[in-house]
Amino acid sequence: MNLLVVVVIAVLGGLAGALQSQWLGLMEERVGTLASTFVTYAGGGLAVTVLMLIFQGSRLAEIRELPWWVFGAGLMGLVVVASLGVTVANLGLAAGLTLFTGATLVLGAVIEHFGWFGDGRSLDSVRVLGIALVIGGTWLVVRG
Repeated sequence: MNLLVVVVIAVLGGLAGALQSQWLGLMEERVGTLASTFVTYAGGGLAVTVLMLIFQGSRLAEIRELPWWVFGAGLMGLVVVASLGVTVANLGLAAGLTLFTGATLVLGAVIEHFGWFGDGRSLDSVRVLGIALVIGGTWLVVRG
């Protein structure tokens, strides 16, 4: 896939993530973690069901070939949605997303360094510096 297309998709995903997180924070304050997580997953489940019906080329049958541990993605999604709702409701959108992104970056770098789920990518001094800057920036955003 073209790099520009991938970058645009990532930016759109980030924008959607910011909106979703803000909306989760509002739902969290009014109806709580479980109800807001349920609304999020029910809406997403309905949307993907409709898309799968429209685009009948789904590769759902290939699920049997996947390693068992990938099925934890749904559970991790619940943790993501619930933690964003709680964090944004209590710390605000910028601080919540900054903490979330910083933690994601650190674990992502460790996973890539050790090649736990595929090809590895060495954690060189430039990447360590980048991560350190993100951690420092996270501290500045959250403390403010």
